[in-house]
Amino acid sequence: MHLPRLLTIAGILLFTACNSHAGTGATSPAAATMVVAMQRTTCFGPCPAYRVTLAEDGKITFTGIAFVQTKGTVSAQATPAEVAAIRRAIDAADLHSLRNHYTSRSDGCGPMMTDMKSVRITLGAAAPGGSKTVDYSYGCRGALAAKVRPRIEQLAGTIDQQLDTARWIGKPAPFSVRKPIP
Repeated sequence: MHLPRLLTIAGILLFTACNSHAGTGATSPAAATMVVAMQRTTCFGPCPAYRVTLAEDGKITFTGIAFVQTKGTVSAQATPAEVAAIRRAIDAADLHSLRNHYTSRSDGCGPMMTDMKSVRITLGAAAPGGSKTVDYSYGCRGALAAKVRPRIEQLAGTIDQQLDTARWIGKPAPFSVRKPIP
């Protein structure tokens, strides 16, 4: 006699719990509060490939992909001063005035070097000015690249420095090219 009543109460609690989580939205809290994400890609050589994100609350998430000491995902906490320094660098870079891509001739690049690394910087809704993504290939050459590159490099360098990505990048094993067999 108590079992049907207990099952009914359990069913109501389960239904209520499911409904209270269903209305939370499709985006995760980290995505909704992301300030900036940066992804560096490999090149023809040992260029470190990784992704690092900074959330509004200072949470750092680093994902090592290739040619890094730490592969996989780790996290840390940025100080308010580090977050503020990155916000100032975002303002100084003025990414919103840039094109979305600098990866081909159609993007305004001159001759392209295809074996070079690239960087993608994504500003989240919590960043100054709101969302924006800029892809930049270091193989992009020409007058436009010469104007844009210093802004992108300054912001990327500040992100790396303030979030101390060097602790995860480390010094991976040297890249070696095999000599052909005679």
